[in-house]
Amino acid sequence: MMPRTRYPSMAIWAAREVQRHAGRSMLLFACLASLVFLIATALLFSQALDATWAHLLDQAPDLVVRRIDGGGWVPIPADDAVAYATGVPGVLDPTPRLWGVVPGPGGPVTVVASIAVFPESVLNGMKPPTIGQAVVGQGVARALSDKRLTLGIGNSLCVTVIDVFPADTGLATHDLVWMTPDDARHLLGLAPDQASDLAVHLFRREEEQAIQADLAAAFPWPVRISVRTDSVLRHRTRATRLGGIAVVAGIPALLALLLIITGTLLDNNGQRAHWGLLKSLGWTTADIVRLQINRSIIVGFPAVMLGLASAYAAVFYPPAAGVTAFWITGGEHLAALTLVRSGAAIVMIEIAALVGLPFLGTVFLTCVRSAAHSPWTMLQADPWN
Repeated sequence: MMPRTRYPSMAIWAAREVQRHAGRSMLLFACLASLVFLIATALLFSQALDATWAHLLDQAPDLVVRRIDGGGWVPIPADDAVAYATGVPGVLDPTPRLWGVVPGPGGPVTVVASIAVFPESVLNGMKPPTIGQAVVGQGVARALSDKRLTLGIGNSLCVTVIDVFPADTGLATHDLVWMTPDDARHLLGLAPDQASDLAVHLFRREEEQAIQADLAAAFPWPVRISVRTDSVLRHRTRATRLGGIAVVAGIPALLALLLIITGTLLDNNGQRAHWGLLKSLGWTTADIVRLQINRSIIVGFPAVMLGLASAYAAVFYPPAAGVTAFWITGGEHLAALTLVRSGAAIVMIEIAALVGLPFLGTVFLTCVRSAAHSPWTMLQADPWN
């Protein structure tokens, strides 16, 4: 009768089992690591994208007012717009903003002259540009061969690049060009008293929807009002969709892996004969199940950790993060993309449970079913007998 095996002893037996079936163990290791990597990469990216947009939009204005006519967007009279908006109860600090899209060296770029266009955290103490100078995003900087930047076609302007926005702000500043109001008006064809739109902060953010009608009625011309929460919802929906697609795509792969494990354990006559030999030497069904669980942990735990670590690096460390963004979204390769990491640990724990628990559960149930026979019946499975 075999003495009760304690964990260290059983772990040694399990390690020997892994060594005996090295090829099968390596294949299982690669399958698990690859499955975890694919699922974790997409889920981590969607969660990080959501967290990053939420962080940026939390500092955005509550409402943005744009003047429109039959042809679309038109410039807004800055001083008059401020006066009209200030008269609406609940409105705080309405700020005219100056920005627009113009042709650049590598494609369209967003020209801004008002810091209200992007969160203050993006500036990070950067020195503001003067006439003929500009601060550019990482994407614009990569398209330059020197410090000179030419923008526009008709009202073209050449400026000197004095600084580049930090890489960790790339999601908001990738194609941004920050310049002086005079230079921006020259490029955008705006008069000195005109602005692109009006940023409005509210005394109480929860009144975003209720105050829109009063704010729109305060202007003598038609306006379109954008709400910050709508932008948050739009970006969150997109990020959730990406994560949902990853889970749906990973389920068939996980099921296929579990079926392979089940078929291997049930149909391997040599394995069952080996278990029959152990049982004839005094091992119990519980001992065999514990042996296989330990063996699965020895192979599965490092595989899951490797998959999670690889996915974490692919999402949060540039330039791999830019390649991941291109792969998942099919968009532009953002070489210096840096995303917010808050909440990543919870997602990784969930993914480990999503893959690891079904894996161990399949091994347990299959071993119980296959090993719960008499030693003689299991020894008969030996093809050499």
